[in-house]
Amino acid sequence: MKMNWGTGIALVYVAFAVFMVGVVFASRKHDPGLVQKDYYKLDLNYQDRLERKQNTELLAGKPEVRYDIGNHSITVAFPENMENAAGKARFFRSATTSDDFTVSFTDGNLPEQDASGLAPGRWHVEIEWEAGDTPYFWESSFFIAG
Repeated sequence: MKMNWGTGIALVYVAFAVFMVGVVFASRKHDPGLVQKDYYKLDLNYQDRLERKQNTELLAGKPEVRYDIGNHSITVAFPENMENAAGKARFFRSATTSDDFTVSFTDGNLPEQDASGLAPGRWHVEIEWEAGDTPYFWESSFFIAG
């Protein structure tokens, strides 16, 4: 059977269409895993977060995240003048949203977190708190070895 130009072009278009349908079906199985599920709300409150960050920059000392390899624990140390701080800390990975968790705290003391069940890799922590009438926001990242 002899193939002419019209048949060749039609076969290319059909092959391309079949390939694109396959790509669409394959992409529907993939979870995009957004870093934050409520990123629209965060974008709308950007000015509030910026003011909180500026308040944190004015502090003499910044919070500090420590990962203890021996105990598999995460601790967050606040500056010394934050005895009555209350807020929440959000721990998350950029790779997936299924590992995210949030911890609330009062009295300027974020409880030590058990990291033995956490997936290895880069983790981020975002802390929003208020001390007195001043709101603060601070973020950092740490690495859990596998």
